[in-house]
Amino acid sequence: MAAAGAALWLVGCASVAPQPGGAVAHDFAADGRLLARGEVDGRQVNENANFRWRRSGETVTVELGSPLGETRARLVATPREASIRMADGREAYATDADELLTELTGLTLPVSQLRWWIEGQPAPTLPVKELPTESSSTRSIEQAGWQVSFYDAAPYPKRLVLKHESLEVRVAVSDWP
Repeated sequence: MAAAGAALWLVGCASVAPQPGGAVAHDFAADGRLLARGEVDGRQVNENANFRWRRSGETVTVELGSPLGETRARLVATPREASIRMADGREAYATDADELLTELTGLTLPVSQLRWWIEGQPAPTLPVKELPTESSSTRSIEQAGWQVSFYDAAPYPKRLVLKHESLEVRVAVSDWP
């Protein structure tokens, strides 16, 4: 279930803000690595995985792989539903990625906001506080109780560091195919 949790943590909610004229924002793709360490809801977390993130319109697809490259989980999320298929054939479904994460792992994490953060933006429907940074190539915000730092964010962040209480999540993007 660690792979399921990491995949859901990474995918975020698939809702996409409409652009003027009703068009959906441009598609987005990223490949990289994820490292989550610390404690969440009284559980120790220590997860390291590769990911392939694809958003087309309002559909987000995330493939989560082992450090050796084997696909461990594939998650697909839309504004109406989320599904995950594990490498061993197990599948699960829910109305959204947040609910699916809680159902599979019992963990509560800001899955919905990550959809925005990985693209270098604050979630548009929540209050955001800009935080001071040490470098002009870094932007830090506080949102939904998380401190989010975007590194080398032109046009998208190459690295993200997310911190909340005793959990730290590092996302490193190696390619935007």
